[in-house]
Formats: sequence, structure tokens, C-alpha cells
Amino acid sequence: MKKLTHSLKVNILFAVIVAAILGAVLLVNGIALRLSERYDLHFDLTAGALYEIGGDTKAFLASLDTPVQIYVLSDEGGFSRDRYLIQAKRIIDQYPHVSDRITLEYIDYAFNPMFALNYSEFPLSHGDLIVQSGDRVRHLPGINLFYFASAADGSLSILSSRAEEALTSAIASVVSDEDVKIAFLTGNGASDNALFASLLADNNYDVHTVSLASAVLDGYDAVLLLSPTIDLSEDVIRKLETFLYNSGRYGKMLFYTSSAMQGDLPNLEMFISEWGISISNGAVFETAPERTYQFQPFYPTAMYETGKFTDMLRDPSMPFLMPLSKPMELLFTSRDGYYVEALLHFSETSGVRPSDAGEEFNADNATTWGPMPALVTSGFFARAPDGTELQSTIIVSSSTAMLDGIALQNTSLNNAEYLLNLFGELLGREDVFNIQPKSLSGRNLGITSAQASALGVVLVVIIPLAILLTGITVWLIRRYK
Repeated sequence: MKKLTHSLKVNILFAVIVAAILGAVLLVNGIALRLSERYDLHFDLTAGALYEIGGDTKAFLASLDTPVQIYVLSDEGGFSRDRYLIQAKRIIDQYPHVSDRITLEYIDYAFNPMFALNYSEFPLSHGDLIVQSGDRVRHLPGINLFYFASAADGSLSILSSRAEEALTSAIASVVSDEDVKIAFLTGNGASDNALFASLLADNNYDVHTVSLASAVLDGYDAVLLLSPTIDLSEDVIRKLETFLYNSGRYGKMLFYTSSAMQGDLPNLEMFISEWGISISNGAVFETAPERTYQFQPFYPTAMYETGKFTDMLRDPSMPFLMPLSKPMELLFTSRDGYYVEALLHFSETSGVRPSDAGEEFNADNATTWGPMPALVTSGFFARAPDGTELQSTIIVSSSTAMLDGIALQNTSLNNAEYLLNLFGELLGREDVFNIQPKSLSGRNLGITSAQASALGVVLVVIIPLAILLTGITVWLIRRYK
């Protein structure tokens, strides 16, 4: 009887302990759940904090004084089928935790037609985001959360995530009071470059595509003319001059890119020369392998001039790629109110292949050698009656291909960051976010052709030879010991 009583007491005590443990676990889970609704309790241990928003975004969100609503057009389960979708959802979910001014809601809009009617002006799709503050609305297509790479069979795969950059820029856009309007000029064989247009739009620029011949340019802050293949008429040249003069108020910008594929453009080149920049025919090549990209001499990297734009880079050691460039030179540095400055230049080991060179051309036949400018800015300065300094600016690049995906989307190059810094500074922008894309497949090995050759020698020759010699040495020692 006593044994039975003792056994019962032990069982009751055990049951109480188990119940207490279960109660404690439920209590802790309940507290953690409630805290997670208000605070971010996750910890990111990945290299580079791939699942965390960065310090620039946190500082921007801390300064918000306007309510912002984020609507994700999907249920939360729709962001769980791929590791990049999971990463994007993780980034999105942090915004309301960082700022109490932000609210986040997942909406399966296919089953909520009334929501879609409120934004009928946008081509909504599953996975898109709507960012709204008051009457200002930004539609962020889901595909804009990622960079894509095209395979040989034409299929697309996600190269990296840019969810933080896209969403932070969208929020900045809807809380900003001013729009900077940019026009891509088309016609005369000019390119509108959808990738660069998308990069600018994602960084809060109001981007348009307009006809070079018929558009009225007065309402734009900057116009972009990318490697036209047909020369501009005198009327169009006067239109550009009128745009930059801006009825004496100035404050405008022209961004012009050339290409080794262009022919003679006498009217346009004469206009550019008035701003102190001469553009010649031919193609720039590089003979130093450490200044080329993937062993291609006509894909040289440019060197940074010292100055504020270089100082603004987070990593000036990363190169700036300038493929298929046309040679340029500065005609003067200052004259009659014009001030010309080279921002990037090709090295002294670069040369120019003339446009009429034959197939047997080699570097020894070049008659023009570097250094030579690669990216140039020229400003015209004037003073208003009240003493205010006025300025219109043109930026001239020797390469249009510097805006291709191989350059803008490569996280081992500085093309995107440098150009956004340049545009932001010259157009007076303070809300441009240069947030690095995040790759979940590991870091890209950003090396030059010379470094790739040296690495190949080490991996293919030196290391195998060292292993072979070590094996032979060990065998000899054991054989004759």
C-alpha cells in the first residue's frame, strides 16, 4: 500500500513537472510571438547579412515622418517557393519593424477585385508591390526585385536580389515632394536602353522616352542621347542648345554616350566640341591584361580621376568597365564660362584602332596612345542678377556599352554606383540609394585578365606540381629509410 502511495506521488509530481515545462514553453512561445509582431527577433548569420536591410535603409526609415503603406500582391505563402523569394520576403517584412510609420499587408488581389480597381492605372500582376503615401503611389513589379541572367537556351534565372534597393527607393519616391524628370531621346538610330532606364526609375527618377525630332524638352531636367547612328539636323542641335540655355536659367543636363560602332556625325561632334570635348572615330583597346575584362582588349577598364565622385565610391578598387569605346580628347579645361573635367580615363597602355584599319591590324600599328579621357563632364557657368551661380552640364562618355547588363548588373564593377552618384550630385538628388545587390550563390570573383591568368597558373601548374613533388619526396624517404 505504501509502495502504491509513493508511486502515485511520484507520478503526480512527474505530471506536474511536465505540465509546468509545457506551460513554460507555451508561455515563452506566446511572449516571443507577441514580441515578433512588434520587434525583429531574427538573427542573420550569413556573410554580408544577405537577409538583413542595411544601415543606409535603416537611417532613412528612421527619418520618415510620413505614413507609408506597402501592399504585396500575394499571400505570404507565395514567397516560399524559391530561396530568392524567401530572401525578398525576409527583407520586405523588416520594414514595418524598423519604422512605425510603415504598414505592410499581403493581399491576394485575385480574390479581392475591389483592391485592384483602386489601382486600375497599373498593370498589376501576382507578386507586385504597391507603395503608397497619401496620393503618391508607386507600382513596383515583382520582377524588379531581382536581377536576371539569360542562359544559352534563352531561359532566365535570378542572378541576385535587389529587393532592398527597389523597395527603399520606392518609399523615397512616394515621400518626396519633387520629381526629377529624365528623357531618353529616340530617333536618329539612338538607343533608349531599357536597363539603364529601369535603374534610374528605381532610384526615383521620373523617366520618359521621347522623340528627338518632335518632343518639347522644356519640362525635363535631363535628357539622354545614347549613340545615335544618324547625324543630328541643325534644328535638333538648336533644340539641345535651347534646352541647356533654359531661357537664361540654365540648370539642365545632357548625357551623351558614343560608341565605336558609330560613323561620322559632323553636326553632333561640332556641338560637343563647343563644350571642349573632341570625339574621333576608331575603337579604344588596352594592351595591359590587368586592365582588360575577360581577356578582351576592346573591353578596357577605366581609371578614376581623383575627386569627389571617386571619394563617394564605397570601394574604389573595383573597376569601371568601358567596352567598345570611341576615343576622345579635351580641347580645353576652361574657356568663356566653360569648365571641362575628365572623370575617368584610359591608361597609358591603351591605344586606338582606326575605323579604317584592316583585319591584320595589331597594337604595334596604332598611332594614338593613351592616356585619354573616357568619361568627361563639361559645365557652363553663369550668374543670375542676384548673384546666384547658374550651371548647365553635359556628360560625354566614350562608351554606350558601359550601360549594358554585363556592366550595370555586375556587382564586381562600379558602373551602376558611379553613374548614380554622378547623376544624383549633378541633379541635386539626396535620395538616391546605392544598395548592393545580394547574391545567394556566393560572391563573384572580381578579377582582371592578368589575375585570372596568374590564378590559372597557380591552380593548373604550381599546385599540382607541388603535390607531385611532395608525393615523390615521401615515396623516396619511405623507400630508402
